[in-house]
Amino acid sequence: MPQSDLSKVPKDSLTGLLRTMLLARKTEERLIRLYHQAKIYGGVYTGVGQEGIGAAATSASGPEDLFTPLIRNITVHIGRGETTLNIFRQWLARVDGPTRGRDGNVHYGNLKNGVYTMISHLGAMLPVVVGGVMAKRRRGLDAVGFGFIGDGGTSTGDFHEAVNFAAVYDVPVIFLIENNHYAYSTPTKFQYKCKRLVDRAPGYGIEGHSVDGNNPVELFVFLRALAEDLRKNPRAALVECDTLRMRGHGEHDDSSYVPKELLAEYAARDPIKVARERLVRDGVLTAAEVDALEQECLANVDAAYQQALRDPAPEPASMYNGVYAHA
Repeated sequence: MPQSDLSKVPKDSLTGLLRTMLLARKTEERLIRLYHQAKIYGGVYTGVGQEGIGAAATSASGPEDLFTPLIRNITVHIGRGETTLNIFRQWLARVDGPTRGRDGNVHYGNLKNGVYTMISHLGAMLPVVVGGVMAKRRRGLDAVGFGFIGDGGTSTGDFHEAVNFAAVYDVPVIFLIENNHYAYSTPTKFQYKCKRLVDRAPGYGIEGHSVDGNNPVELFVFLRALAEDLRKNPRAALVECDTLRMRGHGEHDDSSYVPKELLAEYAARDPIKVARERLVRDGVLTAAEVDALEQECLANVDAAYQQALRDPAPEPASMYNGVYAHA
């Protein structure tokens, strides 16, 4: 990706981009520790190493935009305004959390922030974001959708149906493929024959872009321009982001199937490191400002998880509350 001129990009946007990634990384590092301390009873799935994609997308988005995140997109929740306290309440199954303690995992969202709840049937929410964007635009709202999918999820029927429908009806949705080279433990060479997943775009009659998912600043600049163009000229677009998850599928998985050389290659291109160095080099932030931002994020996360640990779990007597709708 070419180097953009950051002098015309608002400093707040670039600072927010880095802040989202730092908050996500420090939140997930704490979730990993809580999991191994047996304080989280479900699985823990992290996006360590691929924070740049969700952070860039949310930084590039508008207030009416809609998102369908996946299991590794904590950056989407944070970037769209969710608090770290609510995230820890969710994972620790606290009564004041997004799902009121009914789920201690990734299945939560916030429609006020334009974030649909993630479900485990990967790909199933892509038709939902297409329909949501259509509904908003029929109401005259300036909405663009960001539908997240992994390389493995592109093999599902829901992916094909959503992309094809959006293509036919010119629905402004950016389908963001987070190609992290593995669908759980299945490498991409056993998933598809095309050289890149973006090669499928012409088959749908839409534009496709292949980008570096570990270069958050350039990805943000690119997505901001693309989203603004889609607002004016509604259509679907496919964007394949090259990245790699730096931990296993979940904390129960040691990812021993990933070659050490591949991990080392992407560790050298850590998105937080790449963004930090770029913003300092271009004079957007000083090294001292970045250090201060990192300490601010660490303090935020420490306060949030400690508060969540003190918060109450749901009472057993409330088990059936919210199961049925009452007229």
